[in-house]
This record gives sequence, C-alpha cells and structure tokens, in this order.
Amino acid sequence: MKNSIIKLLIFFISFQFISCSKNIEPESPEKIFEKYKSSVVLIASQYYYEVNDGQSKYYYSPDSQKKIFFTEKEAIENLSFSSGTGFIISEKGEIITNNHVVNNKDENYKVELVKLNEKLKEHIIYNVKKYSDTLDLIKTTYIEHFEQMDYYEKQNLQNRFDFLSNEKDYLAELYRKIEFLDFSNATSKLIIHKLGIAFNDTHVTELDDLQECVVVKTSERENIDLALIQTKNKNFNVKPNYILNFKDNNPNLIENPSKNKERDIKNPIKINEDVFMIGFNRGFSLAKTKQGIKSQFTSGKISQENDGERILYTIPTLEGSSGSPIIDKWGNLVGVNFAKITNSQNFSFGVPVFEVKSFYEN
Repeated sequence: MKNSIIKLLIFFISFQFISCSKNIEPESPEKIFEKYKSSVVLIASQYYYEVNDGQSKYYYSPDSQKKIFFTEKEAIENLSFSSGTGFIISEKGEIITNNHVVNNKDENYKVELVKLNEKLKEHIIYNVKKYSDTLDLIKTTYIEHFEQMDYYEKQNLQNRFDFLSNEKDYLAELYRKIEFLDFSNATSKLIIHKLGIAFNDTHVTELDDLQECVVVKTSERENIDLALIQTKNKNFNVKPNYILNFKDNNPNLIENPSKNKERDIKNPIKINEDVFMIGFNRGFSLAKTKQGIKSQFTSGKISQENDGERILYTIPTLEGSSGSPIIDKWGNLVGVNFAKITNSQNFSFGVPVFEVKSFYEN
C-alpha cells in the first residue's frame, strides 16, 4: 500500500513537472487582432498655417485651391484635412501617435507665396497697361473733341483721368514694393482647428462625430517621430477591451519563469520574426464600411536589426498608417510605424518601443 502511494506521488509530481514545462503557444493573428483592435483609433484633424514674412501675415491651407489667403476667416472657410492612426496607452484618454500626424511641417507655403507674388506682379503689369491705354484714349478724346464738349463733359473726363492716374500710380508703387520680396525667411505656425479620434466599429458621418482631443506633447528629437494626445474629457467615449503597454505579455514568464526570460526592451525582437500592424491605411477612404469604420490588420517580418532609433519591417503601409502600433506574436508593443521607404510599400520604419516608453514616461 505504501509503495502504491509513493508511486502515485511520483506520477503526480512527474505529471505536474511535465505540464509546467510545456510552453504556452502564442495566440493566432486573428485573436491578436480581435484583442487589440478596440485600442487603435483613427485620428483626424482640420488645420491651416499662419505665415509671417516679417512684414505681412498670410494664411496657408495646402488642401485648398487658392492655397494662400489674406484673412484668417478665409483660411477657416478652406481648412485642410489629414488623418492618421494612434493607439490608446492609458485609461486617462491618452493616445500615442506620430508627431507628423498632429504637427505636420509643410514648407511649401514659401513656394506658394512666390507663386502668388508672381501672379500679383503679372496682374499689376496687366492693369497698369490697361490704365495707360485708357488714359491715352482720354487724352486723345479731350484734345480732338475739346471744342465740341461742354464744361461738364470736360470736367467728367478730367475727373476720370485723375482717378485712373491715381490708380495707376498706386499699382506702380505696389509693384515696386513687391518686386523683390524675399520669402526665404518666412515662418509658419500650425493652427489646429479641430483634432479628434474615431473608434473602430463606430459610425462616422461628419467630423462632429469625433471625440475631441488636444496635443499634450511632441518629441523634441527630430528623429523620434512621436506625439501624445489626450481626449478633452480625459476619458474614452468607447472603452477599449485591452490597452497596449510596455510590458512583456508572454504568459510563459508566469507559467514557466525558470525557462523563460523577459524580453530586452532595447532589443525586443529578432531578425525575421513575425510582426503585425493594426491601423487605418488611407484614413476614412478604406476604413468606412456599412458597419462603421474598421481598421486593417497587416503582417510582415523584421527585416533589419534594430539600430536604436528605428526598426525596419516588411509590412505594407499607406498614407494613414502613421502612428499604428507594431506588435509581435505575444501582443507586445514593438514599435510605432512612422514612414515607408520611398517607391516601396513593403518596407516600413517604426520608432522602437524603448524610445516610445522613454517619450511617454519622461
């Protein structure tokens, strides 16, 4: 009897040892998407730029037909629009995205100011010539018909001549002022008219459907393309099922701690390992469906060793992918997508998770 109990204990211990030694396999990509899709949001903004050349103030809206406006009211009536992706990082309404999604730099206003200046000069030259031709005609009429005109007709011609002369002189003076204008030192300031987020599986028919946000901070380092935004009420209108974090979510660390080592956050993933991206490629144009807006799930592999400032992977990206989280097979945050290689949709760059953590926590 005693031997039977000992054998039973040995069998039980052996069974426990075997079961504890068995590694838990990662979830399928479909389950990873289902788990984290509610924590990824579409970011949309309406904006324009205030431009100052040292003498005058202009307003630049790159999406508009006119581009450059002389009043803020006109710029607000012709706002530009952009979209990107972000992911929820806390229950306090905080979202991480790219700096360029919410603080886009656009130096094309200098080109547009030069174009506007050239058009203005052409317009002035055209009108000065018209005024000159009309003034010559008035002179000729006055001389040829002087004897036939009464006092009032002569006075009307004289008044018209004086008025057109003043207009011509004004345009000539204006031309002298703008002829050699230099816009190379002009500066611009981004004005965000409205910034908001849309949640996966929700209907968005107008911008008022977005939950409004503010920019909390942007990275001071040019090569770290990150920004933190927050909902105005510091809460989410739609609660996410899970929130992405900086931890190692591999369950084997708990189940088999002796056989599994926590990832090195400075080098969290190896070459050729699978990675996934959840994002809103092309913004609303791809996201909008009959069931509401829906994010896309794409996959690839790590294709270059981490250099500390960026990771390279073979996930195809489009406009709107900026700010999307890059995650591994355990649902660990690996990086934040920020750019793709020019003329290629299959090689993209991400800000490494270590830099994302440093930016968020500091």
